[in-house]
Amino acid sequence: MSVLAQCGYGRGTKTEQGLNDGVIHGVIMSPRDEKRDRLENAIEEWSNQYPNAQILFDPQFYAANLNNPRDGHLSEFDYYNNNSGLSRTHFSGTRIQGYVKNCLDYQHNTFGNNVTYLVSPTILFDGFRDSWSQIALNMAAESVDCHSRLENPQPLLISLVMSETAFQSMDAVEEFLDALTEIEVKGFYIVLRRNAASLQNAMESVAFGRFMYFCYVLATINEYDVIVGYSDWHSFLLEAAGVNHTATGWYQNLRQFSLARFQPSAGGRRPRKRYSSAPLLSCPLINPELEDIFRANLLPRVLSGSAYDAALQSGPMAGEANWSDEASCLAHWFSLDCLSSQIKSQSTQMGQIQEAGRLMQNALTLYAQLGNQNVSFDPATGPDHIREWQDALQEFRSLAGI
Repeated sequence: MSVLAQCGYGRGTKTEQGLNDGVIHGVIMSPRDEKRDRLENAIEEWSNQYPNAQILFDPQFYAANLNNPRDGHLSEFDYYNNNSGLSRTHFSGTRIQGYVKNCLDYQHNTFGNNVTYLVSPTILFDGFRDSWSQIALNMAAESVDCHSRLENPQPLLISLVMSETAFQSMDAVEEFLDALTEIEVKGFYIVLRRNAASLQNAMESVAFGRFMYFCYVLATINEYDVIVGYSDWHSFLLEAAGVNHTATGWYQNLRQFSLARFQPSAGGRRPRKRYSSAPLLSCPLINPELEDIFRANLLPRVLSGSAYDAALQSGPMAGEANWSDEASCLAHWFSLDCLSSQIKSQSTQMGQIQEAGRLMQNALTLYAQLGNQNVSFDPATGPDHIREWQDALQEFRSLAGI
């Protein structure tokens, strides 16, 4: 269990620094956001420099059936460029075979052993019983067949990109899981499309609990490798459910997946600077929230304990100018990695689930103590999302019978 970088626009040197510092343990590359030659060179360099890192290429084929998507550099990749604007009528058996073959051939022939897995192409679906979900299953089955014909390929992960709304019916969840667990494959790369376009730590508790159960059945019960992208603060709970790796990036659209990143940008001002606090399980604003905590002499209780904290320890407001995007990103990965380490320090799954519960209760206690010192928080900071997570954990435990 470890945190991976969900790469995107504005990568700079963040990933290399994160790998060097040990706060991430691999990368998931985004062809939408990288020139093809730059992406291919980076994967080769990382494979040589960091032989133990998990390195994946997300084909992002799901953008092909959107109308006029803002798809960036995806057009440089033939497996995608030849197949833009796909409707349901474009997914016959023969066409699916071609989409899958082109995508897996590209990864296999270009990256070879420089990637940890090959990742199948897929499409987004909103419900486990809709026609798009059946197309996703057909693409999964074809990916397994295509992979079997490759010469000494890396293991295959089946991509699944589904909406949060898919978890409304538990019967449909179970039916889809039955279909997935018939597939002979190494594992799954899962992306959950959130209902909200803006970053939301909160998630409706029943849907989140069922999503945790979905991952648990694949990872723990059936022992597939499971990687969940765009997981952000939800990572420690998913890891408690058995997920092997989770991923998050530096911008909002790399921490939570929505189709907004493929739609025309509405612009907007630069977001206010925040600090990622593992004890609070959230990102308080540096000014005024973290500054108020500092003035209440409680800053050490909130800091995650990384070397990056030095810029803020003498006063968040005074250090805000030095809190760069890179420092913020690295501190965020550090906090998530700390939570991951605390979860995996428990030797049993029950212990990991209980540890997740303890982390949430400790965070709520800390919020209460800060409130007693007249420190107030924006609703986006917390603590209401933690109570929803607690309910989700209870939902998951009920479904899993643990």
